[in-house]
Amino acid sequence: MKILGIVGSMRKKGSTSHLVHSVLQSATKANPQIKTKVLQMSDLNIEPCRGCYEECSKEPYKCVIEDDDLQRTFQEMKSSQAIVIGSPLYFEIPSRLTAMMERLACLAYFYERKGFKKPHPLNDKPCGLVAVSGGDDPRPVLKYLLGFALSVKMKPVIMKSYPYYGVAGKGKIEEDDDLNPFDNAKILGELLAGAMEGTLNKSGHRRPQQKKRGRELG
Repeated sequence: MKILGIVGSMRKKGSTSHLVHSVLQSATKANPQIKTKVLQMSDLNIEPCRGCYEECSKEPYKCVIEDDDLQRTFQEMKSSQAIVIGSPLYFEIPSRLTAMMERLACLAYFYERKGFKKPHPLNDKPCGLVAVSGGDDPRPVLKYLLGFALSVKMKPVIMKSYPYYGVAGKGKIEEDDDLNPFDNAKILGELLAGAMEGTLNKSGHRRPQQKKRGRELG
């Protein structure tokens, strides 16, 4: 089993990275069989969406831009059993993360518009959300990430602790006693591990379907 962390910040050792790694560490502590991988958006080349709607998802989830890192990122997302996406508050979020989300959301939209019937590649994949800011309210970032997760049919993990639909931190996150980012990161990691257990058994394989018993009615 694998959880993929996506750090949307252009700073490799900032608060966003710190909280994403905290979520992943909590998940692996809850279930040592879970492996983790982190993609840093600052290391990737992802071009902005060109709005070429006639060509978008002409083949399922295939973008006309092929000479950047979007497809590699998408393959990592598909091969993971859960995903954590973290972003700081810029204006609104970092441009490279925006480009990734715009293009995947566009591919998801035209996948449906063009009549493909199979489930979306990320359908019901558990997803944890992380947002930070230097001083302003980080919750708008969580809402932005939530909209993306829903648009590509992932299943955001909701918590019972504020702000409910993800982990948020403001200012010096180690001193943030209002949003409690590290406490919530621990909770989110445990919930993600539990969500993964819902579809995978402890050996990392999908649970076998129960065979029907009795005679089929014809």
